[in-house]
Formats: sequence, C-alpha cells, structure tokens
Amino acid sequence: MGRHDPALTIAISGRAGLARGLYAGTLLRTPLGWAPIESLCPGELVLTRDRGLCPVVSLTREERPALWAVRIPAGALENGADLLLPPGQPVLVQTDFAMPYTGEAEALVPASSLEGWRGIVPVARATTAPIWQLRLDRSSLIEAGPGVVVGLEGSEEAQADLLTRLLSAPERPVLPLAAARHLVATLIGAATGEGMVQAALARGA
Repeated sequence: MGRHDPALTIAISGRAGLARGLYAGTLLRTPLGWAPIESLCPGELVLTRDRGLCPVVSLTREERPALWAVRIPAGALENGADLLLPPGQPVLVQTDFAMPYTGEAEALVPASSLEGWRGIVPVARATTAPIWQLRLDRSSLIEAGPGVVVGLEGSEEAQADLLTRLLSAPERPVLPLAAARHLVATLIGAATGEGMVQAALARGA
C-alpha cells in the first residue's frame, strides 16, 4: 500500500481527498510584512498574487493524524527556506511544459505530485499536526513564504453564492493527481537530459 492509496485519503470539508491547507509557521505576506498563518485574524489583509490585497474571511485550525507531509527544500521553487505542505495542497509550478495541460506556462498541482523533483520528498510525521485553513472571499494565489505560490479556496459562502461566482474571474483548476505526476515526470526527464548534456560537454572540455 503506497502513500497515494485511496485508503489513505481523508475527508476535507465534507469531501474525500488528500489533505490541503498550511502548517503553523507558514509565512504569508501582509501590508506589514511576513506573518505566520496562525497569527492572522478575520478581516486582516493578505497580499495575493492575482488579486492584490484581500481580507481574510475565516481561519480555522484542524487537528488530524499527519500521515505525511511534502518537504520542499530551500531553492527548489525559489524558496529561501525549507517548507512543509500537506500532500494535497495546490502549488503553482511555472514551466512551458504546462501548456498542453492548462494553455498557460504554469499549473496548479497537488504538492504530493512534486515528489522526486528538485529534491522534494515526502516526510513521515509521527504526531498529530494542526493544519490551518485560510479562506478569502474567492479562490486566490498566495505566497506561502518567499518563492512558493499556492492556491487557496474561496470561502464556503462565496462558493455557494451564484452571483459572486458569475462576477468572479474563472477559477484556476488544480490538475488531477495523475496529470500532475505526468507533468512532473516530464520536468524530471528534462532536467535529467539537460544534466547529461552538461556532463558530456564537461568531459569534452
């Protein structure tokens, strides 16, 4: 049984799936600088990549068995420090290889799909780890510490409000796990091929 076996999925907001959210200590950008997610309160502003400053609608803490997390080492995604994310948390990957999947040179993928690329690895967690769920009025992209952009879901009220949904820009979908793994496999293959070329050039120098 692997980590991605359906038996290991857990319920998030009433639906089954890999855990999403951010761990305590994850830094988010505010008008006053970087602040850990757990220090924020509803009504405070955070800086999103796609919609500028937005108020926090809700922030809740969930206690759950931490089956595993995904460790993004410093420098893997231009991040200055290691970052732990729940396996289902959407992460923005910027690459031309995303064009066939999204029509853009970037894609949101589950953090778990990044395992094996640029030193990104799963990390077993033996204790219950709180996961913080931050909601804005609409789905947004936000930095989880300098360099790593993640996707946040909008508040449940906004998702249920038809008028808000009609007036909002189209939401950026998260690639299904299988498609995301295929994209990441392409990235790994491209990096391996580039490394082999560089090694060959070095040997011939």
